[in-house]
Amino acid sequence: MAPETPQIRVTSRMKLLATAAHLFYTHGINATGIDTVIAQAGVAKGSMYHHFPSKEALIAAYLDEEADAWLDRVTELDDVSAPRADRIELLFLAIADQVDNGTFYGCPFTNAAIECPTMADVQASITRYRRVLRAHLAEIVGADSMDALVSRLIVLYDGALTTAKLTRDSAQVRDIAQFAREVSAA
Repeated sequence: MAPETPQIRVTSRMKLLATAAHLFYTHGINATGIDTVIAQAGVAKGSMYHHFPSKEALIAAYLDEEADAWLDRVTELDDVSAPRADRIELLFLAIADQVDNGTFYGCPFTNAAIECPTMADVQASITRYRRVLRAHLAEIVGADSMDALVSRLIVLYDGALTTAKLTRDSAQVRDIAQFAREVSAA
């Protein structure tokens, strides 16, 4: 007899977060109402407010999960044995690949910063992501997180994200990736 495969219990919280992530990312935070999230998640309104007392709390939780997922993705892509210039370029090329795949709708953190500038919990989640990004780049280049090279790479990364959102042109993002490679190799 084959061993049983453990099943993951999908909770209402998980359903709400997955649905919110999809809707917020593809349609925008302000364009997505709580009632739409609840209906598409297939949960009771009480479940929403049990897990998230407000839309702001749901947005912050969504962003925290996005930050964790981003770090998981880039860590999985990373080849720590490769030269740092290769590692930096690969990080940028992942954005170009999303554009090519038609799955890029902008940086969720930039989108949230624009759509929710006065929500303190959302801004705290964005700040957390920015620390994670800075720490990851610092680890790749072998520098302190406040090093000028790390700051320059963050500016380039932000530029690649914005270029991808505005132009939907992966070739331009690949140009930025090449430039980031050159900056990090110097």
